[in-house]
Amino acid sequence: MITILQHGEHEPAGTIEECLVDRNEPFRILRLYEGDALPADPPDRLIVFGGQMSANDERMYPFLAPEKALVRKAIARDVTMLGICLGAQMIAAACVKKVCAGKKELGWRTIQGYNASGHGFFPDNFEVFHWHKETFDLPDGARLLAEGTAVKNQAFLFGHTLGVQFHPEVTEAVIAFWVKDLGNHERLAIMKDIATKTDSNRILCDSIMKAFLAG
Repeated sequence: MITILQHGEHEPAGTIEECLVDRNEPFRILRLYEGDALPADPPDRLIVFGGQMSANDERMYPFLAPEKALVRKAIARDVTMLGICLGAQMIAAACVKKVCAGKKELGWRTIQGYNASGHGFFPDNFEVFHWHKETFDLPDGARLLAEGTAVKNQAFLFGHTLGVQFHPEVTEAVIAFWVKDLGNHERLAIMKDIATKTDSNRILCDSIMKAFLAG
């Protein structure tokens, strides 16, 4: 059973949920923002999604501290885990690494992948969707898989844990909701060629999920 940790109403599982449904993979979504209880022990496979909060906001969001404890246990047991944006930052925080303000990235950016032949996740250069203003230090022993110009740490592999700073799961509808309060110029720039870009993003998501499910 795959367990998904969701931090907010407007950060849904998106194309990841579609991938799991298409493959008839059983999963459950724990909506932490609605008070769903975290399991005492790590599940067999775990996906930690993004959110509008910081990994440092434990006082404002009391579920973050026990969530980090669960992530820490999952790492110790080498559970297959995927962390997306805030999820990647939660993995870093669980490893007692710094999560801090960084270069804000909103919209599409091209980043560089490393050692593609070694892990099969990413090509040499690929476009991803960002929606973040914080960054993180890599856990000790983690391998950097993708690097950006403005924000270096874009993807890492740590045992059976993959963390990505970008959003492979977003759909066109989710992006349209996230950008609604931006200025007209910035919103239009992000939404330009959106169908083509989300199709490419879906292919990337499928590749990540194929590796996740094989892990």
